[in-house]
Amino acid sequence: MSYVINGTKHVTPEKRQQVLDIIAKTGYQPNIVAKSLRTKKTNSIGVLVEDILAFATPRIINGISEYMENTDYHILLNDLRMMESLFNRYDQIIYQKDKINNGLTYLVYGAKVDAVIYVGMFDRDVSGIIPDIGKPVIIAYSTSNDSHTCYVTYENVDIAARMMRNLIDMGHRRIAVITGLAHTNPAQLRLRGIHKTFNEAGLTLDSQLVKNGDWERDSGYSCMKELLRDSPPTAVFAMNDLMAVGAMDAIKEAGLRVPQDISVVGFDNREVSEYVSPKLTTAEIDLKAIGYTAAQVAAEKLAGTDSKCTRKKSGATKVSGFAEGKTTDGHKIIIPSNIILRDSVRNLTI
Repeated sequence: MSYVINGTKHVTPEKRQQVLDIIAKTGYQPNIVAKSLRTKKTNSIGVLVEDILAFATPRIINGISEYMENTDYHILLNDLRMMESLFNRYDQIIYQKDKINNGLTYLVYGAKVDAVIYVGMFDRDVSGIIPDIGKPVIIAYSTSNDSHTCYVTYENVDIAARMMRNLIDMGHRRIAVITGLAHTNPAQLRLRGIHKTFNEAGLTLDSQLVKNGDWERDSGYSCMKELLRDSPPTAVFAMNDLMAVGAMDAIKEAGLRVPQDISVVGFDNREVSEYVSPKLTTAEIDLKAIGYTAAQVAAEKLAGTDSKCTRKKSGATKVSGFAEGKTTDGHKIIIPSNIILRDSVRNLTI
């Protein structure tokens, strides 16, 4: 019977049908506990999330679930609920190390999962935070240089460069930037991409038009109020949609129109970007693909067939049904982002 259920040995079609008939009549269910004791595997993947309420987390989990539902693995979710304690103090993740260790202890030694997918609630470096548990650890939406981990995330530099190129191609030259917290990884990388495009276009980004926000709507509003005091820009690139919405509110409050007077673009493609008026042009992170790919890597590592997220050099990888993921050093997989064109940008060349 086990040969038929597990597919571990060839049996004749007649014998296979006899076994399946017996299973159907008796309602037989395999003893998962006994099997795990024998194989020393539980066929479970632990998903440790920093906070399930974070913007990126639900879609990443959706991607993990979609991949796993077509495998023999099931997932065990542990929510660390860090949002309230951290809010936007993302650099203070080190102070949550004990909470992370407790979450890992529960999954690895309590639930005895075969691998762990760690889902960050912000794009940041978590090196030194996650200990070596002797099992595969895949980090989603954050990064790490630890040799016992690999990570799946999105790219910042290229998509920010493309967003800025779109504004320049539409004739904008006096372009303002509202960054997130200046010391954070995505703010620095996106600013690098913006400078890259300006340099390639033979232009210089006016430092007076760069304002530091904090990723929240109110900071976008206050930064835009500052930008409106002197000579307003023709376009604003806010580094997330919440700040972009705040900027749009400030523009409208000043009696100006978006995009007729000032164009605005955001980043993240949150739900609000479709519901504001005008609808917001933004960049979309393929969060579902990040989760799907992280799950794929975990399953392949456990099967011993992983060739994507290892210390060996590798080329581009293709994830079924999703955008192409690019590996650069074998330790990471980067999922490309997309530009979502809507109504918040005016073409000055027409």
